[in-house]
Amino acid sequence: MKMKKMLFYISMEKHASPFDIIEAYDAVEDVAVVPYVNVSAEEIPALVNDIIFPRSPKDLINTAIFIGGHDVVKGDEMMEIAVKQMFNPFKVSIVADTDGSNTTAAGCAYKIKETYTKKGENLKGQKAIVFAGTGPVGLRIAALLIKEGVDVAVTSRKLDRAMDAIEKVRKVYSADIKAYEVRSDEDTIKVIEEFKPNIIVTTGPPKITLVSKAIWSKYNFVKILADVNAYPPYGIEGVEANDDCKEIEGRTGIGALRIGTIKNKAQKAIIRKLFEKKGNILKLEDIYAAAFE
Repeated sequence: MKMKKMLFYISMEKHASPFDIIEAYDAVEDVAVVPYVNVSAEEIPALVNDIIFPRSPKDLINTAIFIGGHDVVKGDEMMEIAVKQMFNPFKVSIVADTDGSNTTAAGCAYKIKETYTKKGENLKGQKAIVFAGTGPVGLRIAALLIKEGVDVAVTSRKLDRAMDAIEKVRKVYSADIKAYEVRSDEDTIKVIEEFKPNIIVTTGPPKITLVSKAIWSKYNFVKILADVNAYPPYGIEGVEANDDCKEIEGRTGIGALRIGTIKNKAQKAIIRKLFEKKGNILKLEDIYAAAFE
């Protein structure tokens, strides 16, 4: 009998995400997705033991863990505990994508790089500001752009929060990054004029415009406008959710739904990778690479 592929979907939420479950079934043939919800970090060791021991080590290539839910901090903690609980030869592949933060960041960075590649230009050496960029998605976009050789800054309504956030990026991703406090249009103008970004990314809450057209249209050095907000009004005025590297007054607009298309592609690809090799620990950089496959 052919061994069934089993994906254990672990979440701290009351309900499993239908989105993540569907993505898993669409990504891999003959997979059984087994959700575990309301899971706390303290319960992870016992749960991992029950996942890694029933099958022989050589068969564990057919077993994997996906950590979902909405709490990114808890998700990262749960993944760290799960990885520490496993040992040779009892290891299964694992990935975390809480709140879709890793795959969304990968989708955004992919579309930005794609824009430069299609124009025959190099992303390396460009400058980017991620407005409202101290959340999980914004910081991950920043980290990926830095890995591509981009000079990156993030903004927050509170400078101390921005400073705390960039320390996380420096510690986790060994990357340098700048921080600004932005609380008004005047602050936005000041930051843009000081930093002179070629790329503007917005990762703010839904239905809030962070950068108006009156502001970004004044600066010829701004070349790319990318927004992850799928609910109108959008994060960058003039950029619609369905804009796919669309020319907007000499700039390139990238909307949330087009970023989402790559996000979905990356999520399916990374789920497939869970079953390609035993003991794969898949992180942000792996998810980003998967978006290009």
